[in-house]
Amino acid sequence: MTQIGGKRVARLHARLTEEKMRLWDELRVELFETLGEGLHSQYDIPQDVGEKGIIDLLEDTGLAVADIHKEELLRIEEALRRLASGSYGFCEDCGEPIDEARLHVAPYAPCCVKCQRHREGPSVATGLTL
Repeated sequence: MTQIGGKRVARLHARLTEEKMRLWDELRVELFETLGEGLHSQYDIPQDVGEKGIIDLLEDTGLAVADIHKEELLRIEEALRRLASGSYGFCEDCGEPIDEARLHVAPYAPCCVKCQRHREGPSVATGLTL
């Protein structure tokens, strides 16, 4: 694995930071706006069992989305640590640089497209199901 250039490091750091901010914003909206005020005010209104079930489902769904965002944020933090250590942007499998277009779409991608296809196996890579 070789060091990546300063301009590429700056671009990758900016992309990771941008993604981190986007995820935090979505998480704040989900937790405080959607779940906070909107659904909790519903508990003040008498409800039948069906309405209560729908509200519970909405809250559970919101919490699942929040959990997904939390996992993505942890991956972004790990990518930022790897960037600081000089190992970010390189495939974990083959050691080659990961294309920046891939990192723009999936900033915490651990490997290049070729190795990702290999990890997923032939049925995923070709779109076939067994």
